[in-house]
Amino acid sequence: MENRKIILLLIITILLVGCSEKKEPIKLIEVSGEGSTIYENDNIKIKIADNVNEKETIYTSILNELQKIDEFSPIENIEIQISKQYLVPNIDKIIKCDAKFIETEEFKKELIKKSYGIYDNWISEGLYAKIYDIEKSQIDFATYYSDNEFSLFGARFFEPFASKEEIESVKSASIDLVEYLLENNKKMELIKNNIEMSDIENWANEKDIDLSYQREIESLMNRMEVYDMADKLIINTREEINGFKIDISIADIKTGHEKTEQYDTSKKIEQIILRFDRDILAIKKGIENDAPRFYAEYKEVLNNVPKIKYIFEMPSEPFRGGGYVMKGTDEIYLININAQVHEYCHFLFHNPFIKKDIVVNKPSGLDEGIANYLYVVYSETYGKWIERTFYVIENPMERNGVENATSDILIAVEKLSEKQLNIYTENNISANNVEEILKSKNKRILASHVEYSFTIKISETITGDKLSRGIAPLDLMNEGDSMDYVVNFSFIPYLIEEYGLEKILYLNVASFDGLTYKEVFGKTFDELKVDWMNYLKENIKGIESIL
Repeated sequence: MENRKIILLLIITILLVGCSEKKEPIKLIEVSGEGSTIYENDNIKIKIADNVNEKETIYTSILNELQKIDEFSPIENIEIQISKQYLVPNIDKIIKCDAKFIETEEFKKELIKKSYGIYDNWISEGLYAKIYDIEKSQIDFATYYSDNEFSLFGARFFEPFASKEEIESVKSASIDLVEYLLENNKKMELIKNNIEMSDIENWANEKDIDLSYQREIESLMNRMEVYDMADKLIINTREEINGFKIDISIADIKTGHEKTEQYDTSKKIEQIILRFDRDILAIKKGIENDAPRFYAEYKEVLNNVPKIKYIFEMPSEPFRGGGYVMKGTDEIYLININAQVHEYCHFLFHNPFIKKDIVVNKPSGLDEGIANYLYVVYSETYGKWIERTFYVIENPMERNGVENATSDILIAVEKLSEKQLNIYTENNISANNVEEILKSKNKRILASHVEYSFTIKISETITGDKLSRGIAPLDLMNEGDSMDYVVNFSFIPYLIEEYGLEKILYLNVASFDGLTYKEVFGKTFDELKVDWMNYLKENIKGIESIL
């Protein structure tokens, strides 16, 4: 009798457990919108435009996919918009696509990512295989990665640069890794993007994989997604961690005769993103240390910068600079990767302030000077610019503007380049001690003053026009604007060194209506200009020959 009771209890328990694991089907309410039909509940919203054919079939298909995902783990939040207008998914929090795209594997992966707020593609790749029961390829990972050192996380998504073998091998690794983490009760960590490097190292140890490079890029592990969209590669990162999007044109690579190695390309891009991170954080830390009162007052603004979209492409019109901020947008165009920090500084002291309804009306000359100072003093990238400077000294024909110069002008530019090299040598600055220069704030500033003094002189030699050194009335805005773009790269940093970063940063939010140099600095512009020249002569050996 007792045994019968036990068996009965076991049967009841099994039935109850089975019932508790049975997932209720997703239920959505249908409502009519403007030109569309909406199906939604608290977590899910599907919006299908009225001009899309077979709406009911599309809705049923999407609902079936969502049901599979929800059975794996409850969907947190997702919005899907189907329209004839969208050909590819938008890399936003909303999936925007056409009816054709919902038939693809990529759509299912996007459903997984957006359902749980997952960013890094390696997680969605592995979860896709798990949820849809996809078999992984059998790969000897230890052998493969000993010959192909690159990121397990981001590299496989640079498909335009990779062979089929490379793509399949890294996909297989992602699937195997996610499977391992699920077996080790890391399901919620996966869904919440909270996988630690130590978890991956345990997997790698079992597979005998060297993860030395993965440790270098640990900060990218759970925050980066990459899309191949039309003729662009788009890299998207989380907003809360120095968020930005990067557009890289890949049309030439797709149509070229030679294919770039995936390892080489992906590693370079990952290193660029990490350098962006380090420089952005260094600039904010520099402001916090050297302008503590300003930082404390505007900390919330400085640390809530809108997501920037970096676009790597040449402008339609001739442009000699390294980059520019597209006014009125969150876009920065980069022609030279090393211009990112300078352009970011322009963005930092404009867009976040405007979004907080803080008026920013400073003159462009002041804006340029501040951006240059922060870039020179705090950024790692300034070392790249020093290397470039020595390159053009040794190769004067590489300087901007000399393409159509006469032989007399070319000879003059070569002589100036030789003089520039001599001044650098006198001041113990060379291409061989860039790391030493970067460790010293004074050497950074000294090197930049030399560079821009010669940039001014060489520009005057090439164009035949003398750049303005600031002959203007006392109004600060007019005086600042009267100075040439490049002149401010030296003049404003001098003012910062003499009067402090804090005083200059507060000018970002000052009213310039009638404001004068005398009022701000206690001296007229002409007096400050004399002080600036004396400062250069006193601190830089041999510079008086060029001033």
